[in-house]
Amino acid sequence: MKKLQIHVGMRTVKTAIVVMLVLLVYHFVDRPASVPALAAVFALREDWDNTIQFAKIRLLSNSVGGFFSLLYFLIREFTHHNSWMPIVIIPIFVICTIVILNALDCSLGIVGGLAALLLIALTIPMDATIDYVFLRIVDTFIGVLFAIGVNYFGIPEQETN
Repeated sequence: MKKLQIHVGMRTVKTAIVVMLVLLVYHFVDRPASVPALAAVFALREDWDNTIQFAKIRLLSNSVGGFFSLLYFLIREFTHHNSWMPIVIIPIFVICTIVILNALDCSLGIVGGLAALLLIALTIPMDATIDYVFLRIVDTFIGVLFAIGVNYFGIPEQETN
């Protein structure tokens, strides 16, 4: 029988810290924290260099996913919230997101781009305005900035190894 070994490393601690900071800030601005918290978790890496590298990927993938969530919102409004529309349009936008990110040599950002697209598009309230979509897109960028900040001001790299 193997003995269960539990290891809580600095990346685990930094992930918890970045989520806590996002939740704290979004509590005081009275906005949902799911999008920025998820974006921060996606962007946070084991060290500064990897976080910056992945943050660039994440920002590009968020832009693509955010663009298609915005386009989804506009089509949804144009079709007067037709019930068939998401079933047809969202899979097409999934394909478009993957194809564009591959064409931009950003395959590492596909999961993040799709997360942004799906999380934003599938949580748009029926009475939402276009501001809601823009704010969710901004939230993804804020989450990435939180991850960069935690790694920049967090534990020095030599202490994390």
